[in-house]
Amino acid sequence: MEDGVRVRKVTGEDNEGATEDDGSPVRTDLVISVQPTHGGNRAYLPVSTLDWSTNSRGQFIPIHGLDFLIGVSSLLIQQTVELNDLTSRIESENRYIVRVPNGEALYIASEVSSSSQRCLCGTGRAFSMHLHDNTRQEAVVMERRLAAASCCFPCRLQEMKVITPPGDYIGRVQQQWSWIVPFFHVKDANDRVLFAIEGPAVLKKSALLLSEFKIMTCDSLREVGRIEHGWDRDLNSFVTTLSIPTTAVQPKHKALLLSAAFLLEYTYFERSKTSYCRCNCL
Repeated sequence: MEDGVRVRKVTGEDNEGATEDDGSPVRTDLVISVQPTHGGNRAYLPVSTLDWSTNSRGQFIPIHGLDFLIGVSSLLIQQTVELNDLTSRIESENRYIVRVPNGEALYIASEVSSSSQRCLCGTGRAFSMHLHDNTRQEAVVMERRLAAASCCFPCRLQEMKVITPPGDYIGRVQQQWSWIVPFFHVKDANDRVLFAIEGPAVLKKSALLLSEFKIMTCDSLREVGRIEHGWDRDLNSFVTTLSIPTTAVQPKHKALLLSAAFLLEYTYFERSKTSYCRCNCL
């Protein structure tokens, strides 16, 4: 006991960082020596952005979700081959890979739909498309309703809503009534038109197998991007290429254009591709 203050020696057997008790209110024997670990299902980030020639800035390390679209000016959508589709006339739920050209895969897209609609409605079926990033987190959900793409049904045309977890509505892609030329509007959450998408003037949908859709400004006066469907460089499979306009800076606007590419994939490209393959088989 010195000057009314009791000095206690702490051995530090359980904690090597413990020191002598000098009478301060801080408990020095509760020293944190182990850092907390982060739980959850999030995986380590395996994506490298070093080869992203579409971004002139320094390397940006995305975290999850729409962050992977920052700095991206072009995307490729490639469908994975399903054995069911090759051996049966009943379509299965489609799977896609979304990646940058000559680069990493950004998202894995998986369709969720009912077997009855796949059997009866074919490519016109309603579905939810779930996009997961490389950390296994859900980034975008695209919901397409059951509708027709013909000018004979102006009251029920194609529409796809885009939602980001945990349920934030960011906009939609809506088909506009027209006679021959396919025409779509890309709208934000406030229903403001951001872009217009115009297709080639054809009478038969099978003519859209190798085609190009123009991404126009909201007033449809100037072309700022495009959505193309054709063979890949190795001529092994069909790919849908999305050239993103420079004015689409926000990741959510790029997600809306990506959903427009998926809507065109089902409305025009998938049906043409199926009929083309069946004719070749015959």
